[in-house]
Amino acid sequence: MSETKLFNDFEKSSAIDWKNQIIKELKDKPFENLISKTPEGISIKPFYHKDTAEHSEMNIQNPIQKMNEALPPRYWANQAKVVVDSEKGANQSALEALNGGAEGIIFVIDKADINLETLLNDIQPEYCMISFESSEPFYSLISQYLNFISAHGIDSHKISGFYHCDIIECRDAGIIGINDHDFESIAELIRHADDYPDFKPLCISSNLFHNSGANITHESALLLSKAVEFFDKLTDLKLELNQILKSTVFSVAVGSHFFFEIAKLKALKFNLLKIAEAYDSKTNPDDLFIHCNTSIRTKSALDFNVNLLRNTNEAMAAVLGGCNSLWVQPHDEAAGKLTSKTFQRIALNVSNILKEESHLDKVVDPTKGSYYIENTINEISTSAWRIFTEFEEDGSYNHHYENGNVHQIIDTDAGKAEQNLWARKELMIGANTYQLIGEKISAYLDTEESGKSLESKRLTATIEHMRYRVEKLVEEKGEEARPLAQIILLGTDPVSKAKSDFAYSFLGIAGIGISSEEFTDKLEENIKLDKNAAITVLCYAETPENLEKYIAKHKGILLIAGQEPNEAELQKAGLYGCINRKVDTKRFLDRLLKDLGIELL
Repeated sequence: MSETKLFNDFEKSSAIDWKNQIIKELKDKPFENLISKTPEGISIKPFYHKDTAEHSEMNIQNPIQKMNEALPPRYWANQAKVVVDSEKGANQSALEALNGGAEGIIFVIDKADINLETLLNDIQPEYCMISFESSEPFYSLISQYLNFISAHGIDSHKISGFYHCDIIECRDAGIIGINDHDFESIAELIRHADDYPDFKPLCISSNLFHNSGANITHESALLLSKAVEFFDKLTDLKLELNQILKSTVFSVAVGSHFFFEIAKLKALKFNLLKIAEAYDSKTNPDDLFIHCNTSIRTKSALDFNVNLLRNTNEAMAAVLGGCNSLWVQPHDEAAGKLTSKTFQRIALNVSNILKEESHLDKVVDPTKGSYYIENTINEISTSAWRIFTEFEEDGSYNHHYENGNVHQIIDTDAGKAEQNLWARKELMIGANTYQLIGEKISAYLDTEESGKSLESKRLTATIEHMRYRVEKLVEEKGEEARPLAQIILLGTDPVSKAKSDFAYSFLGIAGIGISSEEFTDKLEENIKLDKNAAITVLCYAETPENLEKYIAKHKGILLIAGQEPNEAELQKAGLYGCINRKVDTKRFLDRLLKDLGIELL
């Protein structure tokens, strides 16, 4: 092999060299203009360089597969969920999933009285991960399962899985109340599971924080605060922290901001190790077990097949972030529909494709050496740790939950995210851009929200409700009842076309269709108008001289795509309004639908 160093002839460039070159090319514009801020307040810089990557030790390497030398170096369990309505039916569904590529089954239960002999018939727990999930604690069932393993002579060191029931999250969701007896039961279960080193009986989850709308740093900080609540309660019951961590599954929902979600998982491990150090516990990063779920928050009931792409993006972020276990929710179920076997199969194959075709199991950690990701890990870790320590100085997680701080933080984040969605600063295909006008929307969207602050809900829920108003009318009276708009472009220039595209997406949020586009050189009274269109939208690059005159003679609702400095005067002449990014989209469309005779549901 040649020893030639191909890059020796090139001068090395420092971070300062890059910055100076950028400033030079910007001319009189300040360098700071290139720095943007995320909703979490994290700065996104125009470039990253190894000179500024001082925190690479934060990028904890993903766990290496050590079970079998013949297997790839990176391993995560591809999970399938099976709802236990009947033990026999659930058993058949589990076997189908295992034969279809699942490496683990999460049995979703609603009672402790389960016949494990029937449920686990022909399933070999030593060769797959068996877990349980419930919305309220059933500790006796988990003890029964461990006794079942022992009674059948199965090697306890070959058993893996977890119990997915975070009692604090169940309390926060308004399902149960908790007391000291619950923590005593958990402590007893952890002691029972000591002989089963790869079974995790304690779950600490951030799913509700994420799916209720918390941003990434708040989600991470709240998870740390809740973890310390568990640690304090359980160490008071004479458990060692190392013992607790080895018995814990950290359940994390992964959203759509790809690199930030990778960094979130890495930062979580780093901060958990810092907490362990504060408890004088020497913990190996590989002892931290992270189970990831695809997000409910990021999905939409509108053009719901796009959810498959979102699921794939989120699953890949979870894998690159170092998850040990992954469940991809079927993309129709995430949209609030009754899932089908086809979509269950598709969800299961997302993880399989990431392994078998994308080969993400062949490389332990592709994120190592990425200056951008390592900088983001540092930013998220630092910010989450600061929020967490401020929480701890003022009381425990339980204290902040009871006095409303947790609700206020999440409500504020969720409100900002919703504002960005309506303002189209955050784009979601099918909801606020590139809508599928005329798609059938299920009646479940007509249900009212419970009003609870901590409640899993899709970000697009309010847009879905607006769309349902129109689609319900169309369903009752036929497609001819759909409100339509005609677009008139004064020229074929890029500005007019861009405004036309904006009008499509803006009106599409409310399910208003576009009947036609008319191109003309001048704004004249004899422009052919579509008699089926209740709305006319003008799109132009330069304001026509006779605009006010045309508005005065126009019959029907007339909109201008863009901004007009004298909009108030034009409205007096008969203009309905201007549509642009500065408009309060929700309020404008609510008023427009009302004026079209489509009332609130």
